[in-house]
Amino acid sequence: MSRVREHYETLLGKVYAWSVSVAGDPLTLAESWLERHGLLGRDSYLDLGAGFGAHAQALARFGKQVTAVDFDATLLEQLSKSLGKLAPRVKVHHGDLLAFLRGAGVATWDVVLCLGDTIAHLENTGEVEELIALCVRHLAARGLLALSYRDSTMLSAEGVGRFREVARDASRTMHCLLEPLDEGRLRVTDIVTDIEPDGPRTRISDYVKLRLAPARVAAWAASKGLTRVGEAEERGMVTQIFEAVR
Repeated sequence: MSRVREHYETLLGKVYAWSVSVAGDPLTLAESWLERHGLLGRDSYLDLGAGFGAHAQALARFGKQVTAVDFDATLLEQLSKSLGKLAPRVKVHHGDLLAFLRGAGVATWDVVLCLGDTIAHLENTGEVEELIALCVRHLAARGLLALSYRDSTMLSAEGVGRFREVARDASRTMHCLLEPLDEGRLRVTDIVTDIEPDGPRTRISDYVKLRLAPARVAAWAASKGLTRVGEAEERGMVTQIFEAVR
């Protein structure tokens, strides 16, 4: 089991939905994001690293057919339970993203989403290149690949500046410690404290993620035959949209 997957199973998967909900309703934010980036004009979608399904559910609400893939069973259980009448529009698959793509046969989708730092959670840049290549294989003609991730290549914080607040409410806080290991890797330590009846309880877990520069990701995509048709940075997240022109 990869360290990232272990981190989700032991800590992050249990609090992830809460951590992103503190900033607002995730489905509303997902719908706005999809509209803003012009990604609602197609029919079939593959959501890689779907998590608890904010984007998958938003797409299903717009009448789209979605295949949602994630390695974390807790998050996918949350997705499945929340679908309700949207369930016929969303196929849920539990497993490794690369393994899913390798075994997808001749299946194609109009749009592939890989959002929320999912590509930065791969083991190495070789896997990032492979994921992009496999996405191209499974894109329909003039299909779109949408990536989002944090560009941490310029991060150089020291001391207490390495600690960032992620989310808080009256009963829980979450912080992370960011430690660059080298030019290509960053250690992330998540620190979650819950206020329980017998006092505070803190859980800590870490993993290593990739430091990806947008220019490098764009170059990999171009080498696989994709054309960049959009790029933006919002709240620290880089979004890149690529089109398969064939």
